[in-house]
This record gives sequence, C-alpha cells and structure tokens, in this order.
Amino acid sequence: MPPRPFAFDLGRCSSYVCKSCLDSLRPVNARPWLARPSSSVARKPQSPLPPTNSDKGQAFPEPAELERMLAEELERPEPSDQSLQVNFFTQAAPGKLRRLRDNEEFGEMNGGLDAEIETAINKMEKQMVDTMRMLDRMEKGGAQDKADQLRKQFKKTLRVQYKGKTGPEAESYGLLRIAGFSGPRQRPVANLNIFLARDSVVRGGIPKPKDVTECWKYYSAARKTLSTAWEKVPQEAWNFLWMVLAWQGEGVENPNRMRHVYILSKDMQAAGVPLRDSQQLLATEAMFIEGWQDEAIEAWKKAVATLGARPETFEAYWELGVRMCALRGDTARAQRAADTLLRSSRPPNIRILLPIIRALAAKEGAIDDAWESYCNMRVLLGESMTIEDYDEVIAVFLTANSVEYALQAFVDMMFSGAIDIRGKTRLPLTVGNHFFMGKWLKRLIGVGDLDGAYRVVVYSQRRGITASPIQLNGLIGAWLRSGSAENAERADALAWSMIRARLGYVEQRQRQELVRFCDPYAATETGEGEGEPEFVCQTRATAETFSLMAENYCARRLHDRLQELFKVLKQAEIGPTTYLMNQLIRSYSHNGETEQALRLYQTMTKEQNMAPDGHTFLTLFNSLSVNRLMQRDPDLAQKDITACRGFFKDMVEADWTFDTPEIFAQLPRTVLFTMLKAKDFRGMIVAARAMRELFAFHPPESLLLELATGSGSMQIKTKRNMERLVAGQKTIETLVRQHRMGLVRQGHRGMEMTEEEKVDELDEVLERLVLLKAGAQDAPRSEVQPLLEGAAHEMGVYDIVFRQDAGQIAKHSKLGKQMAAFADV
Repeated sequence: MPPRPFAFDLGRCSSYVCKSCLDSLRPVNARPWLARPSSSVARKPQSPLPPTNSDKGQAFPEPAELERMLAEELERPEPSDQSLQVNFFTQAAPGKLRRLRDNEEFGEMNGGLDAEIETAINKMEKQMVDTMRMLDRMEKGGAQDKADQLRKQFKKTLRVQYKGKTGPEAESYGLLRIAGFSGPRQRPVANLNIFLARDSVVRGGIPKPKDVTECWKYYSAARKTLSTAWEKVPQEAWNFLWMVLAWQGEGVENPNRMRHVYILSKDMQAAGVPLRDSQQLLATEAMFIEGWQDEAIEAWKKAVATLGARPETFEAYWELGVRMCALRGDTARAQRAADTLLRSSRPPNIRILLPIIRALAAKEGAIDDAWESYCNMRVLLGESMTIEDYDEVIAVFLTANSVEYALQAFVDMMFSGAIDIRGKTRLPLTVGNHFFMGKWLKRLIGVGDLDGAYRVVVYSQRRGITASPIQLNGLIGAWLRSGSAENAERADALAWSMIRARLGYVEQRQRQELVRFCDPYAATETGEGEGEPEFVCQTRATAETFSLMAENYCARRLHDRLQELFKVLKQAEIGPTTYLMNQLIRSYSHNGETEQALRLYQTMTKEQNMAPDGHTFLTLFNSLSVNRLMQRDPDLAQKDITACRGFFKDMVEADWTFDTPEIFAQLPRTVLFTMLKAKDFRGMIVAARAMRELFAFHPPESLLLELATGSGSMQIKTKRNMERLVAGQKTIETLVRQHRMGLVRQGHRGMEMTEEEKVDELDEVLERLVLLKAGAQDAPRSEVQPLLEGAAHEMGVYDIVFRQDAGQIAKHSKLGKQMAAFADV
C-alpha cells in the first residue's frame, strides 16, 4: 500500500512558532514603532505592507500616505474569525520550555515590569500626552495666556507629584527604576523596582529602620540578576541604594551597615561606577571592619594624594588612618597620621589620640608611651576634657592591668591634676583611704567595668587600703546580676574569701588558735595571672554577703550549698536574718522538702524568736502542695487547709508591715488563690474580710475575673482559655447585676454609685462568687454564719471580722505610713 500523503492540519499541529521563524516572517525594513502587539497582530489579517526601495519600479510612499495607511489599519475592526492562535514559550531550564499564560506575562518577560506597573506607566504617559495636546489646541484657539498659565501649573504639579525621593542632605532622586532585565529571574528586579517606587520610602529625607531592612532585602535578592548586566543599573539607583544602606542616624538601627556598604561598594566597582570621596572613605572603613585589613590600609595609603589632600576629606581621611593603623598595631604610622592632623591649620579632633593610647597600652613595653599620649591629650583638651574621656582612659589602663596609671587618671579627674601618686610607696591621705577608693569602685561598677573594679580591690589591699564590705558586696551583686557563669564563679570565690576573713576574725576574738577555715566550695584563683599567689581578701563578710549568696544559691537550685552557707553563718557569729530564713524555706520548697521548710520556719520563729515578714508568709503559702503540684491530691489538699489557716493566723499575729507595693499586691492574691485551690471556701471569705480590715484590701476587677475562671494566668490565647474568660466575665456581670438589683429593692437608684459604694460592691461580688464556687449561693445566711465564725476562730481573726474590735484592728494592722498612702490611692 502506498504511503499516505502528508497533510498539514492547522487544528492538530502545534501552535508554537520559534523565534527564528518569527524573525524570518517579519519585514526587513519594518519600523519598530509601527509594530502592533504580537497577540493582536496574530489575530488580525495582515494588510499589504508599503513597498520598499528594493521593489522594482515602486517608490517608498510619502509620509502622509504612510500615516493614512496606518490610521486605516488601526481603525479596522477586529475580525470574528480567531482560529489562528500564537502561543509563546520561555526556556525554564536547559532543554525544557514553559508556556506563558497570556499576553501580560509575555510583556512582563520582555519588558522586565509587572503588568500592573506597566499599565500604570502607560496610563500616566497617556494622561501627560492628552494634557499637552489640550494645551496646544488652546494656543491655536487664541488662548495663549491661559495656556501658558496652565502649562506652568502643570509643570509645577509634575515637580511636586513626581519629584521622587529626597535624601537627608536635600538631594533629590527622580523616579527610580531599573529596566532592561527579562527572563525567569527578573522577578527580584521587579520587586526591587516596586520598593524603589514606594512613596513611603525615605519620606521626609531620613530613612526609617524599615526602609533600611527592606532595601537590603530586595537588593540582596536582586544582586544575582543584576550582576549579569551591571551597566543597566542607573547611576541614580546606585546613589539611592548607597544613601539608604549606608545611613547612620539617630533613631535608626543599622547593625549590618558596614557589611552592606562593603558589598554595595564591591558591586559598584564591578559595575564601573565611580565612588564619591565620602563613599571611598566609608568603603575603605567597611573593608577593614569586614576583615580585609591589609587591603584596606593599602587602599588608604594609595589615596593619600587625593583624599588626603582635598580640604573636604582631609580630616576624615587622616582620622580613618589613625583608627585603622591603631587597631592593626601599627602605632608609629598611627602617630604620624595623628601628627598630620594636629599640625594642620584646621582645628583637629584631639580625641583622635584615644585609639593610639589604647593601642600603646595593649602593646608590650609601651605603657609609658601610652601615658605620655594621655598627658598630651589632656593638655590639648584642657578644660574641655569630659568625665567620659577620663572613664575611657581609665578603662584602657585597667584593661592593660596598669592600675597605678589608672588611679592617677582618676586622681586627675577628681583633683584636676594637682596630685601625683606615681612611683610613691605610700599614697597621700586624700587618696589612700577606703572612702576615696569606694568612690572609684562605685563608678567602675556603675559603668560596668567589673574586671577593672576587681583589679582596684586587689591593688588597694596591696597598698594597705582594705575595701569596705559595702563596696565588695556591691561588686559581688553586680557579678551575680550579669548572668555570666564566669562572673558567678568570681562572686562565689570573693564571697567565700570574705567569709573566711570573718571566721578568722571570730577565732581571733575568741582567743583561740587561728585555724584557717577550709571551704570545700572555695574557688581557686580569681583574676591573678598564673603562678601568682591567690588573692586573700581581708574584708570581713557581713549579713548582706550571706544574703547575696543565699539568693544566688536559691535561684540556681543549689540546695546543698545553701545549707552549707547556713551552717557557716552560725560559726561566723552573725545572727540569722529573716531574709536568709526566707531563702532557705524557698530552697527547701523547690527541693520538694516541704516538711523541712515548715520545721525550719517553726524553729526560727518559735525557738529563736525570729520575726517573719510578708515575704516569709508569701513563701509559706507558695510551698503548699496546691501551689506546687500539677495534679492535686485530696489528702494533701486537706492538710493544706489546716496549714493555710495556721499560716494566716501567724501572719495576723506577727509584728510586720508591708515594705514594697509588690508584696502588697502579691500576698492577698496568693492567699485567696491558695484557699480557692484547696477548696477552703469558708476560710476564703474570712480571709477576705480580715484582709479588708488589716490590709485595706479590696479585690480589683481583674482578680475577680481570675478567681471566676479559676486560673491565675490566662495570658496564653488558646481557645479553651478564651472560653473560660468569656464564661468568667459573664459570671461577674451576673453577680454585679444581682447586687445592684438588691440595692434597687432597698431604694437605691442602682446606676449612679459613689466610689465607696463601688468598693463595697467589689467586696460583695467576691463573697457571692465564693458562695457560688461552694454551691451555697442559695443557702440562707443563718446557715452560713456559724461556719464562717468557726473558721474565724481557727484563723485567729474572730474579734477582727465579727466583733469589729477597733483595738485589735489597730494592733494587727500591717500598713505602714507609705503603704497606707498607697492603699488610699
């Protein structure tokens, strides 16, 4: 059978037309601005092209004829037959093609713009053209003056509306746009263009933190695409990117500024964009900070004839050289650069000597040169030298472990250079006393130079000046507050060294043989170099020293260390304080030894007559099982009721007052929640009434809502918690409504209430809420009253709650003068 003839079927063949075929179909001399969009050309029938010069016997038509033919083509209606369709493809990967969705994506791939942006630009151009045509018609119609006025107004509007971005130095940037990129990777460039086109970017001339962050986000994403054709990035875009990424101003955080500047400067160098003088200096500094120190210094040297000689960059150039060479350790070159600045006709920045002082102090054997540079700086600054300058110099010498020079700088600050202590075996009385050293230690601790403060302590003791316990306790507390494990070890070692000094003093005072106390937890060397003897502190520990360490051991759950500290406290013949007792009770509770905590409390208060305070009872209530265990044991909860009532009785009878607003807010709340968890509803009502008389306590609305929900912390926004909050709010609103309805029945208007009536309402709602929790909201008062009286007797507040004995209330009131004023507020 002969082969079947091949038939070309438009309906079954692929609609893909390759680029080379399309190029061969296009007329050779067709002008690009006469071409219609590809999709439209494909759908419309082709009109005869105008004859070209290559056609024999035919001439190229006149411009008027060509314009007429074009108008006819544009006005020709769309044919109904659209059977011919052209599809466009792009290369998604080597050897793989991806079909474009529509004409908009085709225009986006070829133009590098989103369809939305391209539409907006086309619309704006059309409006501008229409406006200019209207003005031309007005001029031809004889309204020359009106047309000129409108033309000026139009230009003014364009300047206002399309003036672009304004930099911090009033420099103006036009409509920023990076064009000429197409293909599948042009999307990052389009995103960068969208960012540059935002009106909110750099509004007012000063970049915002969000501007800096998003600028680097979009630019870093577009770098790979831009690197394929750096020349397509306009100069104005480079300037704008530099202005934003290199910005460093007040209120704008730019922690990665130098890294961004370094990368941007490398990109601009690759693009062949020349850097301005200020940009070259910043790029050199960024190169140095990013680790290319040798290259940065070489670049700085090469610019000596340009940047180093121009008046506008002279000072910045040589200051940069001083800083870089000093950090690199090239102190000779840094000093030469500083001399160039100091000898110039311009008033120099004398503080540029600080980097040289720091570099010389860190250099072995150059400490004297560092001191000489400091003296020169002090002389040049004169009265303009500030306390901050002295602090920086002192820190430099302390870091170099040259305490004598640091002390001399501090003496210069305090006495204006009138006293010289260098090289003297005995310090003058105005300096060699623990009051003066205490001022220095206080300042060092205040600025956070804890290592320097410790070196001062060691130096002072070697010079015969023993630091006071207050000063060393301040250093220990600062070490512990820093949160560093190394500082915690230093604090521990210094504290135990002070404790050993206290024990030695006690043994001498008792005229016994001096036996050095061996502390099994004492740390070894604390700040001295290897091979040097351990620093033995001569300052004796005080109760505050023990309190600091007790709080630290309790927070770190070091129960054994805390027990050892408490034992040593007796040997040191320092009476146990309430604070130490509270820390040990809390430590026992955290360690799960609740019985030991209660036994310690009974021993300290009953046998040793130690007075508890509000923090003691707060710790005791928190130690009960209902506050410690996730799953509540009914037997333990019953024991907690007895213990809770006993704690409340001791709290009322003990002689103490509130010392801080925090404990004033925490203690009543903890008492009520503890009784609620233990389901001691009778004790809860009695406690609320007693605290009303003794604490001036009235439950706030937030506490009522927490009690209604049964949880003290509803900060996590889960669905269950939100449901409980809504239910609790409804319960409170119902109880408030019931209370006000009762007032209305008694003749009250119900709505307008005084402040005193609102407070009484909160107290009443609390009791109604407790009765609701107990399921006794409908119980007659005659049945509830005997139960409350029994609980009041057990809690030791019957005379206060039911008899309203003014003498007992005044005797057991826990409000001092300050807390009384706070309670009234």
